[in-house]
Amino acid sequence: MLSTEDVEQLTHDGVSVHLRKERLLIDERIAIVRKRLLGLQGPRVVLVHGFAQNRYSWHLSRRSLSAWLAGEGFDVYNLELPGHGNSRSPAGSARFADYVVDVRRVAEVLGEPAFWIGHSLGGAVVYAGATVTPMRGVVGIGALFQFAQANRALKLLCQLSGKVQGRTDPRPNRLGALNVRTQLAGRLLAKLYSVSDIAGYAFPISGWAPGSMEEDLLRERLKLGFDWTSANVWFDMARWGATGRFDFEEAWEKTDVPLLVVGGDLDHLMLPDDARTAYDRSGSSDRTWALMDDYGTGVHWGHLDLLLGRHAPTHTWPLLQSWLAAR
Repeated sequence: MLSTEDVEQLTHDGVSVHLRKERLLIDERIAIVRKRLLGLQGPRVVLVHGFAQNRYSWHLSRRSLSAWLAGEGFDVYNLELPGHGNSRSPAGSARFADYVVDVRRVAEVLGEPAFWIGHSLGGAVVYAGATVTPMRGVVGIGALFQFAQANRALKLLCQLSGKVQGRTDPRPNRLGALNVRTQLAGRLLAKLYSVSDIAGYAFPISGWAPGSMEEDLLRERLKLGFDWTSANVWFDMARWGATGRFDFEEAWEKTDVPLLVVGGDLDHLMLPDDARTAYDRSGSSDRTWALMDDYGTGVHWGHLDLLLGRHAPTHTWPLLQSWLAAR
């Protein structure tokens, strides 16, 4: 344990919760922020961020899904994959399969099976992890499984990446050893909020539904939440997009674990047809598909806003809580 402190954190709409916050380090590689109510150790929930992101996928200064889940009685572990956030091991040689090994290591340290929630690429990490280690339940939110098949622009980008790499097989090459820094892109998007928000109506690769996040919170999310990653990880994703095949697909079809898959109707990075594939191909005897759309909620949903958008505390969060509580 690196540190421990008692903190007061805002969850949403000015509501605060008093929590015990601990900073943990596993194997000197994997950093975790743990949050729980004082004197209570409820069911464990592990949060896994997406591609080139970090712990701020789940927590902002005045809207925090991690703090809210802790306030609901869960023992929350906000994990940062190696090379991201406080997990500062070199990311240049990391492959997607390395993340799966990391999940198994964290699961071993925690002991009893936990619920695992993954967003975007973190969902794919959790899906794959469930094939190699016991989990109490799995949640994928805007999560990768079938990638870029429903988005022609994203699929083209994947195909072009394969040509740049020089192959579409799993073998690494020198380009993959490069680190990709997305912090500058996040800060640029934050400065160009008005343009980037409107672009969500037409741009085929956008990260949130227009108007789904307040300007100050979106700026905070973009500045703090964009991080480093390995080019190898992108090449793995691009290969899935170019070939239409996820590396752990066959193992996933044989894995029986309680499953909740959540998609957003305007999530250009993970369109509903792609997101739902994890549900369709799951071997789970207890599985749920939930589409967040304007018909059911009165608003549209993108990618980042599924977790921390202005309407997430009213719709996404209660869905998670009820599903977890039932299991």
